[in-house]
Amino acid sequence: MHNINSISERVFAVLLCIMLFCTCDHLLAQEYRGAEYRTKENYLYGRFEVRYIPAHREGVVLSFFTYRDPDSISTDWNEIDIEFVGRYSNIIQFNTITPGQTSHIRSNFLDFDPYIDYNNYGFEWTPDYVAWFVNGEEVYRQTGEHVATLKWPTNIMMNIWNPIWTNWVGTWDENALPAFSKYDWIKYSSYTPSAGDYGSDNNFTLQWIDSLNSWDQERWEFATHGFGGNQAKFFPSNGVFEDGKMILCLTDKVDTGYVDLKKPEVRLIFHRPIWRYIIVFQGWNRLFLHVRTGRSHHLA
Repeated sequence: MHNINSISERVFAVLLCIMLFCTCDHLLAQEYRGAEYRTKENYLYGRFEVRYIPAHREGVVLSFFTYRDPDSISTDWNEIDIEFVGRYSNIIQFNTITPGQTSHIRSNFLDFDPYIDYNNYGFEWTPDYVAWFVNGEEVYRQTGEHVATLKWPTNIMMNIWNPIWTNWVGTWDENALPAFSKYDWIKYSSYTPSAGDYGSDNNFTLQWIDSLNSWDQERWEFATHGFGGNQAKFFPSNGVFEDGKMILCLTDKVDTGYVDLKKPEVRLIFHRPIWRYIIVFQGWNRLFLHVRTGRSHHLA
């Protein structure tokens, strides 16, 4: 004879597991679609360069970096970053992330608006230092003991995504969608001390330039994953090649790719001695007049 209590407990345990799975899946759901482009080959040391225009959106990260999927966070994490955080209009962030996921971050001011036009960014990675460059000029260098722990071959990567950490990236607003970062070219030079003809002290040798006219599937792949703290999942359809550029897109789940299907919202504010009128245009068939009392009057 079966123990009814035992059977009930098993059924309850199964149902509980299903509920927990569904709840966790909902909590971890990534409601947006980003893009990540990464090399198939790994690179140890060198000079890594890119020319691009990041999207200017608060709550969004636009990047160029080297990274490896670590076997152990405590011993193997190696990452070197160039990142724009859209909440700032003239700041670029440089970072090395070393074993233990320890950040050595620097926020560097720029004397121009990086969101208006293409500019060149890059870094040199050697056993002794990591140095960052803007339009060919060195602007920051790290030489601490942590640099020696950056010793693992890494992929060259770039992505667009919206983190959950508001203290870092600012407040996310989905009305900012879609967002597009445009990349013109990527360049890699190997580290060849005393035998090169490029970079600092001619210690580097150019290996390749990718003009990003099209997807070189022998060298690159698009990611199809997400990760903790990222509100977006990476989709290949959000990496687009057009007019000699690669565009990485951040979108909602429906309108993916390099297209803006969202209706515009234009606010016209009129001040009067007594009333404050705000006309809000939300597409061709929705026009509202908001007065200071908070009431809304449908005009069209």
